[in-house]
Amino acid sequence: MLKKKNIRMILTTLLLSLALAGCGSDQAPAPEEETTKPPVAEKTDTQEEDIPEDTQQETSREASVSGTEEADNAQPAAKDTIKKGALITEQTFDVNLHPLGEVTFASYEPDTSENPLADAVFLIEKDGEVLTQLPGVTEENIGLELFHKVEAVSFTDYNNDTYDDIILILSYYFGAGPQAAQPHSLIRYYSGTANGDFLYESQMSQDASMALSEITIETAKNFIGGKRVEESPEDATSESLEPWQEAYLQYLSNDSDPQIQSGYTLINIEDSGIPQIVEVGDCEATGCRIVHYGNGKVHVTQLNRLYFTYIPYGNLLCNSEGLMDCYYDLVYRLKDGKLTLIASGYYGAEDNSNVQFDDNGDPIYQYEWEGTPMSRSDYQKELSQTYDSSQATTYDYEHLFTLEELQQAITQYSL
Repeated sequence: MLKKKNIRMILTTLLLSLALAGCGSDQAPAPEEETTKPPVAEKTDTQEEDIPEDTQQETSREASVSGTEEADNAQPAAKDTIKKGALITEQTFDVNLHPLGEVTFASYEPDTSENPLADAVFLIEKDGEVLTQLPGVTEENIGLELFHKVEAVSFTDYNNDTYDDIILILSYYFGAGPQAAQPHSLIRYYSGTANGDFLYESQMSQDASMALSEITIETAKNFIGGKRVEESPEDATSESLEPWQEAYLQYLSNDSDPQIQSGYTLINIEDSGIPQIVEVGDCEATGCRIVHYGNGKVHVTQLNRLYFTYIPYGNLLCNSEGLMDCYYDLVYRLKDGKLTLIASGYYGAEDNSNVQFDDNGDPIYQYEWEGTPMSRSDYQKELSQTYDSSQATTYDYEHLFTLEELQQAITQYSL
């Protein structure tokens, strides 16, 4: 009778021989089976009467946000490892998220087949494909309490970085003690990124959930405002700072690059009580950028080169610059919360390598206003009718703020 040790040696030798034979085989691998993608669920508007009365549905988007009908839970092959339950129709929305564009934000019940503490799943989908999944509180998406429901979803750029963020309010059962059957609400903040992913802000989510006695989308947003104030200069308080001041300070801390600026200044294009920031580039190629606050957000407009004029409180700005016998007058107006180009004119030599001159020694230029060729005098007439340069001024290039000085000026700003 063979001993166990000998039996193991024989089996090992056989397995090694089979492995070597497989490595030396010329047989091509069998082609992978083509995976058929499931049909995309048809998106329809969710009617308000279908939503439970105690369910909040708040969003911070100007575009219309609609729910979707419940879809087949099967996913494309690339995402077939995502474990989730049924689609939560009343908390699923078609929405435009920057930088992803038109997508579907889909909320799913937990898959509790393996663990009763499994958490809800949130996917960003487009054309039936999963673009990304919101991170769970834990890597395995297993919580400490029993999931109750998704109470609210909000899409908003809460950190003013131009990338849309997401706020979720979810409720859970304690699971033990006298309040075991009473659900309680928690907040989750997800900050959007340039590549379309979303980062779970764990500490801020925990802080807000513990600090707020009433948890709603509104109080969640207000909590963020309070956090910004705490991170701003020492003399700033939540009572003294306006939303535009908080937004400007957030922009300067996170987005402005002082390394490519000669400095900063403030101007008043319109009579709104809110100034505009001018980021003055360190060279002509960098140019100036106008930073302004409108519709609850910070907007940035890049100008060509460093020179521009504006009519104080007249809501007009003209970027008049040029190079190598090619010049322009670009007139902007603050309109619907954005600095919008309202008129443009161009003039210059037909061939700047061979500029022709008139009898007075002046260069002969071709003029065009709003795409229409015209004489020099007609061009100047059109420009003056749009922009009265006699009322205009420009910024003081010789006296610019440093970043720290500008932050201080914003916190202490008054007309």
